[in-house]
Amino acid sequence: MPGLKNKLSLLIILMLLVVSLVVSLVGCSGGSADNTEITLLEGQFTEIDILMQMAGILIEENTDLKVSFHDSMYTVPAANAVMAKEVDLYVSYDGTLLTTILGYDPSDVPEGEDLFMWSKAKGIEDKGLTLTEKFGFENTYAIGIQQDFAREHNILTISDLVPHTGDLIFVAEHEFFDEEGTMRFNPFNEHYGITWKGSNSIDIGLKFAAMDSGSADVTMVYSTDGLNKKFDLAILEDDLNFFPQYYASFIHRETFFEDYAQTAPNLEDLLLSLAGLIDNTTMIEMNYKVDAENERPYDVAKEFLRTHGLTE
Repeated sequence: MPGLKNKLSLLIILMLLVVSLVVSLVGCSGGSADNTEITLLEGQFTEIDILMQMAGILIEENTDLKVSFHDSMYTVPAANAVMAKEVDLYVSYDGTLLTTILGYDPSDVPEGEDLFMWSKAKGIEDKGLTLTEKFGFENTYAIGIQQDFAREHNILTISDLVPHTGDLIFVAEHEFFDEEGTMRFNPFNEHYGITWKGSNSIDIGLKFAAMDSGSADVTMVYSTDGLNKKFDLAILEDDLNFFPQYYASFIHRETFFEDYAQTAPNLEDLLLSLAGLIDNTTMIEMNYKVDAENERPYDVAKEFLRTHGLTE
């Protein structure tokens, strides 16, 4: 009965293939309770690298999870990667969640409600994403110009700068020129009534060199960036309140802690141990150590954790 034997053999092979496929799919599905590896996202700039190194150190020293790092991504792809379980955790800001990821405007936050808490709630409702507690510092967008120019023209606010912008070149990293989100270049210009002599998108690592060389006059910076101090930029007051608050915290899937409950039941407590510990001055100094004094983000993170009794 060779025909029957061949059919049985084929049936067995097909069954084995099905079993193999099911096992493979189960093994590849992220966020299962028996996960033993966690993926953290590297940052596009220094402070995120420092904070993610803190997370990595805390997790590796206090849980059975193996930590791996994924290459950095822009904001929207990073959020999508978290939702797709390609990445588990990274650092973001309540203003970024509100505007760039969720597509709301600060004016959408009901009067009397806290932007941080409203963004958390909307993040869960709209995309299954949420924030942990604030680290304590706020790293908002800011406009930086040369100190000499600011002193010569008595420029303290963005409105003070507006009469001069027709003679000035503005640069910022590529993401600030994106159309996604409301806190971007064109809405900013409309809000303040600005027309520039010229504007260019530039790599984040080159904009301070452009300012220092004189090939750019004005740039968008982050208020806790250590390079503001290194390059002695005057940081202007956002007097017409264009930029929302940007308090930093970890961002993750709503189910994140549940996903890792079996392997790391203390994961939430570990990450929350950083809540409220890092004010603006502290973050600026840590950023400065990396950006100006060439220390490694890992070493700066380790020193901070050791100082606060969170590691040996």
